[in-house]
Amino acid sequence: RVDPPTHPNLMNSPPHNLRVGLLLASVAALTACNSEKVKATETINTYTVSREDLPINVKEGGELVAVKETVVRSLIEGNATILSLVPEGSLVKPGDKLVELDVSSLVEKRSSQEIAVGKALNALEQAKTAGTILEKELITKRNTADSQRQIATMNLEKLLGARDGKGSEGRNKDMVTRLQELVTAPANPDTESSPPSEVKSKEIIEQVQPQNYAGLIPKVIKLLKVAGEDGDPLERDMGEMANKILQQVDQIRLAMAQLKQTADTLDHSRRLAAKDFITRNELDRDELEYQSQTSKVTIAWNDLELLINYTLRSSKIEMKQNLANAELEVERVVASNDAERSNSQFDVDAKQKEWEVATERLQNLEKQIGNSIIYSPGSGLVVYSKVSRGRGDSEPVEEGTSVRERQSIIILPDNSELMCEIKVQEAMIDKVRVGLTAHISAEVRPNETLTGRVSYVAPVADSASRWGGNDKKVYTTKVLLDGINNDASLKAGMKASATITVATVTNVLTVPIQAVRRDRSVNYVWKQLPDGPVAARVEVGAINQEKVEITSGLTEGDVVYRTPPGAADPKFDQPTPPPAPPAKQDAGDSGDKTANGMPATSKSNDANSPRRNSGSGAGNEGSRGGRPARKKYAEMSPAELATAKERLLAMPDRMGSMLDEAKAATFSSAVNKIVKAIEANDLVGAQSLYDATMKSMMSGFRGRSGGGRPGGEE
Repeated sequence: RVDPPTHPNLMNSPPHNLRVGLLLASVAALTACNSEKVKATETINTYTVSREDLPINVKEGGELVAVKETVVRSLIEGNATILSLVPEGSLVKPGDKLVELDVSSLVEKRSSQEIAVGKALNALEQAKTAGTILEKELITKRNTADSQRQIATMNLEKLLGARDGKGSEGRNKDMVTRLQELVTAPANPDTESSPPSEVKSKEIIEQVQPQNYAGLIPKVIKLLKVAGEDGDPLERDMGEMANKILQQVDQIRLAMAQLKQTADTLDHSRRLAAKDFITRNELDRDELEYQSQTSKVTIAWNDLELLINYTLRSSKIEMKQNLANAELEVERVVASNDAERSNSQFDVDAKQKEWEVATERLQNLEKQIGNSIIYSPGSGLVVYSKVSRGRGDSEPVEEGTSVRERQSIIILPDNSELMCEIKVQEAMIDKVRVGLTAHISAEVRPNETLTGRVSYVAPVADSASRWGGNDKKVYTTKVLLDGINNDASLKAGMKASATITVATVTNVLTVPIQAVRRDRSVNYVWKQLPDGPVAARVEVGAINQEKVEITSGLTEGDVVYRTPPGAADPKFDQPTPPPAPPAKQDAGDSGDKTANGMPATSKSNDANSPRRNSGSGAGNEGSRGGRPARKKYAEMSPAELATAKERLLAMPDRMGSMLDEAKAATFSSAVNKIVKAIEANDLVGAQSLYDATMKSMMSGFRGRSGGGRPGGEE
């Protein structure tokens, strides 16, 4: 609208008329231009419904990684600080210096360890020297014990006589023969024919008859025997025992000969005295001499008896005991030597081990110090690794960064073969499997789409996604790019995205995803008709990130608006919910009761109650239009709980078309928690989770007020 000027002087002026004409012409041109723009905008905002194959895709962003890569890691124990780094992106060849780490503390440790190695070596040498000295002492002890045993053996052999004719010509049997001859001497002549003077002397001689000592012979033979030895003891050479017996036998023979001589002298003196040829004193002297010699014979025989019964017997016992003790001493010395030798060897082995450990530590320090400078193992492009700082945080390495042992510092990727690594949401991971076709778009090539196939799907959620404190989990998935990256324009570390086709719905009607709107539980589109835009009710099917399948409400060739044409939002009649099952009544109860057993007049079942949930078959809906409330989980029977679980598990699929991917993943995780609580018999906790989830979902739906993507709830 152009108002004419009101000044009377300017009303009819020619310049004024010219300006008005020009202005009117400009307005007409502008109006025509705006009309053309409206038509162009309307054409862009519309979409012609057609039939096509609808791929169901999973699209996630990620980065390119090399299939084959060389990882340069820190080989320093503990933590080490990076002193210098080759610039990222540098092309290196084998032997080029990549990293230098700070090992000043290891140099100090090496000096201390060198001293420790010297001390350990000195201790080892001392232990070996002490072992050599000890070995000589042990040999001396053993030789002494062997000598004592040999002496004891010789003493016993000396007493009993050597076996096998080692000694003199005489044998023990010769000694026994002479002893036997002594004790078996012929008897004295008959005393009846002797004169009276001789009878008394003969009686005295008979008192020391050798036959009285015949019992000594078996005792001597027994003494000559050694328990456990074979052979005849009488065949031994004569030893000290035989010599002493023979000496005593000779003493007895001499005493008996002298007794016989004194007896004859006494007999002769008696005959002379009877004729008074000698005096009485001379006779008495001969009688005393005879009696004295008789005593000597008796003593000689007693000495022989004592020698055999006690002296030689005790000597034999003593010699045998000395030999046994000497043998025990040899055994003791041998055992003691073995123990001391074992202790000495253990000490040497321990010192040897200490020296080896100290030397190994020194060598390890030398190796680590040598590893402080890392050289390139091959050719490639330098890419810095990232250092994890916990809770999913990471940062690229740089000079001054502290790295731990075996931590990656630099990656030298082989860019000839690449794959795209993405993180797939938990809600979609069950649809992704190895071998599926994928399309990869790299930011460096925005107008080019690469092909590939899924080569790996992580069996468990990424650990880094658990640090966020929410229920959103992601799974690492790798897509191998087809072909060889010959021109090397794609490099590891570049940003890229992968679209994985998990399924394809063939020959269906599709519209853009933004064209489908929702009025509470009714989906609709704005349809272009000659009379203007009309809201048409539709049923939707499969959906991907760009388009939606239309199962009813549209035909091929219809034109729909991508975004609302500006008309008021329509209101559709909502489908009637199915009637609630009749409430059960117990016998004897009076009055109507709801499904959970409460009176129909209860506040919880009042048709006007403000409590409204959109449980959608989850087993806990509120009252709708007077319909009784569902039971709480704690009030359900096992069969009812099983039904409620089935309905809960079906909810994410039914509501997938109503929510975006992030909210769908959150809702699916919440449903899984409720089901797990029911399975753990935590019915109160399951009820609380369910109420909180539904409250959050209802709040989100009410905030959208019927607009947004398909599936928007009331």
